[in-house]
Amino acid sequence: MKDRSRKVSGINFKDCLSCFLVCFFLFTVHGSLITVSTAAAAENEPLMDQIRQAASKDLMNSISENIEIKGLRIVRGAELINSNFSYKIDTLIMDGYSGRNKVNYIVKLSDKNTKNLVVEVSFDMLTDVFITARAMNKGTVLTTEDFFTAKHKGSKLSAGTIMEKKDFDGKILKTGIGQGVVLRADHVTSELTVKRGQKVEVKIEGGNLVIATKGVLKSDTVIGGIARVMCDVSRKEVNGILVNTNTVKVKI
Repeated sequence: MKDRSRKVSGINFKDCLSCFLVCFFLFTVHGSLITVSTAAAAENEPLMDQIRQAASKDLMNSISENIEIKGLRIVRGAELINSNFSYKIDTLIMDGYSGRNKVNYIVKLSDKNTKNLVVEVSFDMLTDVFITARAMNKGTVLTTEDFFTAKHKGSKLSAGTIMEKKDFDGKILKTGIGQGVVLRADHVTSELTVKRGQKVEVKIEGGNLVIATKGVLKSDTVIGGIARVMCDVSRKEVNGILVNTNTVKVKI
């Protein structure tokens, strides 16, 4: 009778008790390991920040001041970050490129012993671009006053984005563009020809006097070149400078 009272549905009571105690022990130990590992990782979080700062400083000194760190990836030595030791950075040495705008660093860490950590650092170059300060028509001769500069990430720029003043200063817009547009090479040209028969505004300037009239180009003319214009009202031909696609300035 005593033995039967200790059996439930064919399961031995002693076996159940032993199994419960083993499971409880494993759960407690596993929970402790998770707690220790989490605490260690949290304690070493500042280490990755230190590596980021040191790598950023090195890249600015060796490549360009206009650099922004995009991310860090541990290539070798991840177990050091998850360990219980509080490592400090001894040295950080660049160990070559691992891809476009990616470099590997060997980071020597010290606690009681020196350990090596290999970290891949990805970065972006910040580049000055030129943005239109106002809307401009086709044929406008460009100057630096027509733009303001802003820094953009190189990886986000469109192909042909202009990054040097010499690539647009004194050149001509091939098409009209609005305000706030990033200037590209396909927006400009060195020479733009206005066809014969184009209607233009003629501005006749003499001293403080400016007279405006209308006329028609007598021949194909490049912007910035000498234009022959037949005035609508006087039916006389005048010569002047074609300053854009629809304006000729005449000096008297």
